[in-house]
Amino acid sequence: MKRALVLIIFILGSSNCYGQAYIAMPSDSATWRYRIYDADYLVQVIDFILYLNGTDTIANGHTYHKIYSRQCRQEGPIGFNPPLAAEEATSADTYFGAIRESSKQVFELEGSTEQLIYDFTVAVSDSIPAYSGKDKVVSIDSVLLTDGLYHKRYLTTDSNYSVIEGVGSSLGLLPGLNDGGGATTFICMSHDPLAYSPDTALPCTYIYPLGYDVVVTNVNVAATDVSIFPVPAETTIDVSISAAKTVNLVIFNELGQIFWSGDFSDKCDINVQQWPRGIYYLHTNGPSGSRATKMIILD
Repeated sequence: MKRALVLIIFILGSSNCYGQAYIAMPSDSATWRYRIYDADYLVQVIDFILYLNGTDTIANGHTYHKIYSRQCRQEGPIGFNPPLAAEEATSADTYFGAIRESSKQVFELEGSTEQLIYDFTVAVSDSIPAYSGKDKVVSIDSVLLTDGLYHKRYLTTDSNYSVIEGVGSSLGLLPGLNDGGGATTFICMSHDPLAYSPDTALPCTYIYPLGYDVVVTNVNVAATDVSIFPVPAETTIDVSISAAKTVNLVIFNELGQIFWSGDFSDKCDINVQQWPRGIYYLHTNGPSGSRATKMIILD
């Protein structure tokens, strides 16, 4: 009798320990950040976000949450790969699509038709909606995220693709944005206090709206505001800005490798004595597409 009672207590205890409430996808105030690498030697990079702002639309008798996109386009020499930062958008926000959730299934509205993109009712060995259309669930576990909750995760036959309750997937909100070729990289998702990053080493910063006029680190700066001395340089370069602003500065070589980055105002002295001799580019970020790029020659 005692053994039976212990077994019953153990079973009930196990149910309490491992029982987990379903976590639905957000319906507003959520952001997914991506980066697109230009196939032509990375001379162009597009940082963009997909976000839900709480507005809805009705189609086919269902209510969908609207998805909007915002992007910042950056250009540079061959191998250009600027660090992730809070940039100002270079184009106006546009309507991207919409999603709805019903009975633990998430649907995406494209035009007038919808498709199933997530199914959180599947079990191990079941097929799962994915960008390849062929993945199956191989195991199910949970991950503890920044909201303090364990989110159920579905691992698939594609080691690069998993699905997470309340987040979407390891490829972002919409699996179809990534065809597996690597041109589009999902950076992070945020829905305060929830945050998720496949690569925790990358910062999760966002793109400000077009025409953003609140004081931020990356401010409007023209190329004429920035001066470099001496040219060519040997041991030190003096970078100065004539306007009373704080500027985010990045210096990289012709391969896109970053040698220095940081914020400065007025004047900045940078030791370049140990850098390989050659041509470098000094790049300052500004809103509304304003960028200052100048050449540095180390002799």
